[in-house]
Amino acid sequence: DDFVAAITEKVLALRQGIPLKICGSTGEVDCGSMVMEGQMDIIQSLIDDAVSKGATLHCGGKRNPHLKGQFYEPTVISGITSEMRISQEEVFGPVMCIIKVPNNDDDECVRMINDCNFGLGSSVYSGNKKRAVAIGSRIKSGMFTANDFGVNYLIQSLPFGGVKESGFDRFAGPEGLRACCMERSIVVDRIPGVKTSIPPPIDYPVGKKGLPFGTSLVNLFYNQSVIGKAKAILGLIKNS
Repeated sequence: DDFVAAITEKVLALRQGIPLKICGSTGEVDCGSMVMEGQMDIIQSLIDDAVSKGATLHCGGKRNPHLKGQFYEPTVISGITSEMRISQEEVFGPVMCIIKVPNNDDDECVRMINDCNFGLGSSVYSGNKKRAVAIGSRIKSGMFTANDFGVNYLIQSLPFGGVKESGFDRFAGPEGLRACCMERSIVVDRIPGVKTSIPPPIDYPVGKKGLPFGTSLVNLFYNQSVIGKAKAILGLIKNS
């Protein structure tokens, strides 16, 4: 509650407007406008959905009535739950969502974070660095920073990218350079005369021994028990 009160006070103090001098501004602006008009409707829909399902709106939550243009007021909203759209969809607007973790439980915290379709970057702040790292190591995201934010983006030797619906593959770092290459697998037989051949039982036309031979072959490779592998060898011998 103390955090919510403190952050709400800070957000309410943000100055919103046009920063350009050619528009008559002094440049003393903390928050500008949205790029697309349609995004204003998307944000409003997400906020309205959350409030209708029990979320608490502390400030903002609407278009700025004092400015002309695509200005959405800096918003703080708490009490977000997983069934609210705002917890499962990207906002792309000046909205801070606050979720309180029951009983300050780290396991529940990780579960709540991972209960999301996105996973680009993550940051964990804690007075105990080991605790921050322990929590962060379990978060399903492409990047993690302990007691900091965004610094991984500035380290160009690190790969940048996400997981789940936040994308795949990486840019920057060795992984990013490999993405610009055409990777190939090349195999050359070293021993003359030794090469892969198709066992007669599963060669075309496949006979009655094909299926039991194939089943035994799969069990030989993937059966985890010694007895299972032994039975598989006997099956291969029997059906050869």
